[in-house]
Amino acid sequence: MNKIIVTLTICLSLILTGCQGSGGVSSRNVDPALTKSNTAKFFSKSAWQSCAVGAGLGGIGCMLAGGKTGVCLASAAVGCGVLMGANYYLDSKRAEYADTEMRLDVYIQDIQKNTYEVQAVTQTAKAVLDKNLATLKVLNNQIKNDTLNKKQAQKDLNQIDANIAYLTDKLQRMKQVENDWILISSQERQSGVNVSKLDQQISQLHKQIAVLGNQINFVTQQRSAVKVS
Repeated sequence: MNKIIVTLTICLSLILTGCQGSGGVSSRNVDPALTKSNTAKFFSKSAWQSCAVGAGLGGIGCMLAGGKTGVCLASAAVGCGVLMGANYYLDSKRAEYADTEMRLDVYIQDIQKNTYEVQAVTQTAKAVLDKNLATLKVLNNQIKNDTLNKKQAQKDLNQIDANIAYLTDKLQRMKQVENDWILISSQERQSGVNVSKLDQQISQLHKQIAVLGNQINFVTQQRSAVKVS
């Protein structure tokens, strides 16, 4: 009975979390290369919400159909990965894979997927941010030469600001995913599991996130230097 209550509680929590306000930053003025690319869904609030609601409903449906608690808990996590939260994810994988080696293999597959997603977002972001840097260079030259079209300059800066805010929001979600993996590794280590391979993958994820962070920081610094009065 306790397992049933825990499973239902997790599923209901997922639904309630997924139904909360969309939050995040507005995509208004953001370069379409960011919002309409194949990577737009990665680390987005909307993707998490739809996943959470679907997972919660799926888990409850499984319980009502008479499924076993462990199977239903695992089914609630399908497709969501660690985006459903470290504790939910960990409980579901432990229910699905009693064998630690098999569970670690799944962890590694999932975190490698997250790392790939970070790489994909970073590549898309680099193209956009490089274009933004070129725009900032032009604006700086126009300011020096007193040839600046203020209306167009403000429009350009609004998009650059929107791009920075959009990518910063994604960066924060990536860092939360990294923190979730660190928590998962810590809890498994406390259970006596050798997590050295998982920790290596977490290190790779961290490095990829840092690349995007450095790109955003550099463009932010350049943007701050451009003043249109």
